[in-house]
Amino acid sequence: MNKIKFLCFLMALAFLGCRKNIDEVTVTETPYVPPVLEQWEQEIVNVKGSVTGFVVDETGEPVKAANVKLGNLTTTTDDYGHFFFKNTNLNRKGTLVQVEKQGYFPGSRRFLAQQDAENRVKIQLIPKSFDFSFDSNAGGVVETNGGAKVSFSPNSIRKADGTPYDGTVRVAAFWLDPSDQRTLDRMPGNLQGVDKLAEEVVLRTAGMMAVELESAAGEPLNILKGHTAEISMPVPAELAGHAPAEVPNWSYSEAHGMWAEEGVSVLEGNNYVGQVSHFTYWNHDFKDPLIEFSATFVNSDGTPLENFKVVVRQPGTGLSGYGYTSDQGVVTGLIPKDYALVMEFYGDCNGVAYTQDIGPFSADTDLGVITVSIITTTITATLVDCDDAPVTNGLIIIEYDGGKVYEYTDDGNLEALFICYSPGTTMDITGVDLTNLKTGDPVQVTPVAGVNDLGQISACDQDLEDYVRFVVDGVEEVFYPAYLLQTDSLAGSGAGTLIYYYGQGNNSFSFYFLGESTGDYSGSANGLDRLLYPNKGWVFESGSFENFDVTAYGAVGEPVIGSFSGTMYNYAANPPGNVSVSGNFRIRRQQ
Repeated sequence: MNKIKFLCFLMALAFLGCRKNIDEVTVTETPYVPPVLEQWEQEIVNVKGSVTGFVVDETGEPVKAANVKLGNLTTTTDDYGHFFFKNTNLNRKGTLVQVEKQGYFPGSRRFLAQQDAENRVKIQLIPKSFDFSFDSNAGGVVETNGGAKVSFSPNSIRKADGTPYDGTVRVAAFWLDPSDQRTLDRMPGNLQGVDKLAEEVVLRTAGMMAVELESAAGEPLNILKGHTAEISMPVPAELAGHAPAEVPNWSYSEAHGMWAEEGVSVLEGNNYVGQVSHFTYWNHDFKDPLIEFSATFVNSDGTPLENFKVVVRQPGTGLSGYGYTSDQGVVTGLIPKDYALVMEFYGDCNGVAYTQDIGPFSADTDLGVITVSIITTTITATLVDCDDAPVTNGLIIIEYDGGKVYEYTDDGNLEALFICYSPGTTMDITGVDLTNLKTGDPVQVTPVAGVNDLGQISACDQDLEDYVRFVVDGVEEVFYPAYLLQTDSLAGSGAGTLIYYYGQGNNSFSFYFLGESTGDYSGSANGLDRLLYPNKGWVFESGSFENFDVTAYGAVGEPVIGSFSGTMYNYAANPPGNVSVSGNFRIRRQQ
């Protein structure tokens, strides 16, 4: 049974949307590749595993409908900020996950993937607000949070095509404080870089800055060839009085998920100041040879402790990195070679439950199994259908503290672990049968510490709503929960209804019909933006169902019901070709 959890994984120490109008033209800039990365060749060790991620905003609240990319796979975050890539190819030496959401700087995480494990990542997106501006002919100085600055010389800005730009330059800039633990969630990639000798190193940051430029019309801008901008970042308090006179500059490559050494910054008063020739994220970092570090944490009964925070820090510097244990209790990352470090295991709602001095290490190190006593709450149950038989395609929804947890099952068994559970909290637990399209009445429980066996949970009391059922060449799949959105901007053709799903793995779809009432929307009145389910061999992009009928279009809180069928082109088939597609939906209106 596949267990869904809600935290993250170790970083290296150291679509949904309506179809766009086909007439829309966007000018994009060719991604810059630092010269040293053209000489670097990434080591690849293929492993099979899963990725569970959590995307939050600047306040720690979940970010939904963010676009997530892992290699050639894509998905979107759900209502609770989670995304999933299940049983896919990953790189043991560095796997990159990228996240984009309008209004935020791009986010990403690079991690060392574990074989046959649920690898976890957490990404906190940084708001991208173009709060500053200057005239390109005159140049200007932008001062952002924390006293960090960017200085632009006159006539030094270019357009995406490389030609000089004349006009107002809008600037979004944000400084990442190296002493703030949130920086390790906010920063892109991980603290791993490639130095000027094209060698991989682990980094200890003295501060980072995100900068983007655009015209008044929203066109991307950058630094004109032959010119530079000056960046100035405050020295961390922990380094005050003994900061080196120079520190290397590193730029971040979105394509590689790595930092690349490009120049140097010098100490001027309480700031490191350097020149840069292009904009992305910039980082002032000290570099060290790297080694790989791992440890396995188990509870006193031998059970793996998954989704627990582990911090490794360098005493006296304020420099640290952290991550979360996998479903096997394993934490893995990169640390600087030959340094004395401290490892802390956080349990009991972020309190430190275990501390150990580690290092210095001169080679890759596995600390083995470490036992930590943690009090947890576990919910177990068996999901059954109307005949009291185990449900082999279902889920149990657990609602508590204003959130929802989805536990999928293929044998009827449920086991959900809660590591930060407040005694006396009430849970509402609902069973769903995705084969028979039934759901049960919520069962209310107040669990105690330890194992709480609820016995049988029935999925039989009422018809399921908020689902879409697809049948492709006779193979059926039910997607739940699906959503419905009324909008006035579908396919450039006016008002309509969008139906979409973003769920486990890289599975998602969206399709629409150009209306807000019952009727026959066959042919060009409907459209499929995409259906992505690679594990099942389904990859469809754009097309119209030959038959599309909406039989009910209720008021707010009532269902919209319909069915569809037709022929679609499956890009994932071997060989690719046309397949028959049919299905039906029943989704409640939310607005």
